[in-house]
This record gives sequence, structure tokens and C-alpha cells, in this order.
Amino acid sequence: MFGHLIAGFATAVAFAFAFAPTFAAGAGPKPLVVILADARGTEAPDLLTPYAILAESGAVDVKVVSATAEPVRLKPGWAWAAPQMTLTQLARERPRGPDVVIVPAFSVTDDPARSAWLHEQLRSGARIMSICNGAKVLAAAGLLDGRQATVHWFSRGRLARKHPQVRWREDLRWVEDGPIVTTAGISAAEPATLNLLRELAGEDVMRRTAQRLGLAPPEQSHDGGDFRLTAGGAGLVVANLAAFWRREDVAVPLSPGFDELAFGTAMDGWSRTYRSTAWAAGPMRAASRHGLVVYRSRELPKRFDRTAALPAGNPTPATFEQIRLAYGEPTARFVALQFEHPYGALGGGRAASAAD
Repeated sequence: MFGHLIAGFATAVAFAFAFAPTFAAGAGPKPLVVILADARGTEAPDLLTPYAILAESGAVDVKVVSATAEPVRLKPGWAWAAPQMTLTQLARERPRGPDVVIVPAFSVTDDPARSAWLHEQLRSGARIMSICNGAKVLAAAGLLDGRQATVHWFSRGRLARKHPQVRWREDLRWVEDGPIVTTAGISAAEPATLNLLRELAGEDVMRRTAQRLGLAPPEQSHDGGDFRLTAGGAGLVVANLAAFWRREDVAVPLSPGFDELAFGTAMDGWSRTYRSTAWAAGPMRAASRHGLVVYRSRELPKRFDRTAALPAGNPTPATFEQIRLAYGEPTARFVALQFEHPYGALGGGRAASAAD
């Protein structure tokens, strides 16, 4: 265990020193971080969380890149994001490739063309970081073979059987193995991205960025074994689905300059209650705080049952609190379980036992 920790530390230090001269001198191009997107379906917070953090830092260039210019479906819920660049444009404008590629969870896990592109980026010297079930994409591409990795708790057992050549870990929120980083569930995107920012731009930039966004400094330790689906949790899902007469449509405000971090968390959280579906609501399109264009559906529900406020500061526990007030603590804690977030420990009890 200590050998892996030492090796990981050495990799992080070496990577930090590789970029240190650029930032120390205040000259030269910023590192380019590409967040890969897929029009067929991309997990909303997996894309929006790293985008919000890295763009807020001002220390790196971050672009949402897709195979085509087609709007990207942000799932779950109903919203779309406009890619800022296509893979063809990226190759033309940045022939040497990006410094880092971030891979969210996608609806289509195994795409041969995408796998080939990821292998090419790795050969060109890019680091690759998956968010949550984005590790499925890396595993399908063979990029995790012979490495340590982590993934959302619910997927770990299945992936361990499908990819036994990968050492799947549950004791860290993010796992670094050479040039590849994988993260645990949805909420691990925040600390893992802050850690990436620290490696790219230094401790001071990371801490100032975290402070402005109301996020805690990154902590890598984790006990993934605390998160599991209980009989009570399965019962809660069945009960919430069965009560179709109380199912709600929730409006998530879309307005110029909206907070990407809060928007992505709200869209995802309210769509994981098994009682509600989240919809971007407001103008047909709006540019976020850091310039990402997001679209709402052309057809909205005739009326919304409630509106989810976009909280300032750390939006994840705040969103769980809104859900608790709307649907009760068991549902809020079950949403936190899906995020692999220790909300239960903050509000009394563990997320893993939310539906016991």
C-alpha cells in the first residue's frame, strides 16, 4: 500500500514540477484541459463540475470537446450543452493535443473511434482522468489494464468481473496510476478536479479557487465499502416509483451567468429521487458564468410542481437539503448514496444506511 502511495506521490510531484516553470515565470500558454462530451448522453455533473472548477481558476484553459457540433444531452434530466470545439477543430488548432483529457460517464460506454482517440492522446503525452462511471469508458478502451483504478461503488463489482486485470480500489476518492486518474462516484469530481488543479497550477491557486466556490480542500481518503444498496433502499425506489400520482417536474433555473456547479448538481440530484424529473427552465439558451452555452428542451411540462433554487457555495449538500425538505430524509440520503457522498454523516447517520 505504501509503495503505491509513494509512487503516486512521486508522479504528482514530477507532474507539478513539469508545469512549475511556466506558472512561475508567468509566461507561455496555459495547460489545456479537454472535457470530452458525447451528444448521445453525458452525465451532467461529471462534465459541469470539472468545467466550473477549472474555468474559475483562470490558470488553465478548459474546453468541452465532442466528436460533432451536435448539442450534448446532459443526463439525467432534460438539458443540452453546446460543445465548444469538435475533435477535428482540436486537432487543427492544437496539433500536439491537450495536456489533460477528462472523461465523464457516457450513455454509450464502448465506442471504438473514441477509444482509438483516447489511446492517441495517451501516446501523445496527455493525462487522462475519468469521472465516476467514466472509468467504464477507459476500461472498455483497455486503458486500465494492469493498472489500479476506482469507479462508482455500484459499478465496481460488475467491472471487477468484466475487467479482472484491473485492480479496483474502494479506499480512495481518486486513484492515480501513471498518467491515468480515475475517481469514485459523482461527488468525487470536486476533490479530484481540485487535486488536478493543484498539480497544474499549484497549491495557492487550488485553495483560492476552492474558497471562491465554497468547496473544501481535496481529501483523497475514502471508504467505498460504506456505500451499498440495501433492501430498504430498493424498497424506497419501488415506493417512490409506484406513487406515480405524486411524481413531480422540477424546474432548474437557466439564466445568463448561471453557476455550472450548482446547475449540474441540481439537474442530477432532483432526477435521482425516483419522484421527480429535473428540467432546465427559462430562456431557450443561456451562457454560463464561464461561457458554456446550455439549452433547455423545446417542449416543457405545462406546469412545474416546484423550482429548485441554485444554492451559492458548496451546492451538493445544499441540494440534498432541498430534497430532504421536499421529500423527506430517506429520499435525500438515497440521492446522496447515488452521489457516493457522505451526506448522512453530515446530517445524522451514514449515506450508506440511508434506506436501512
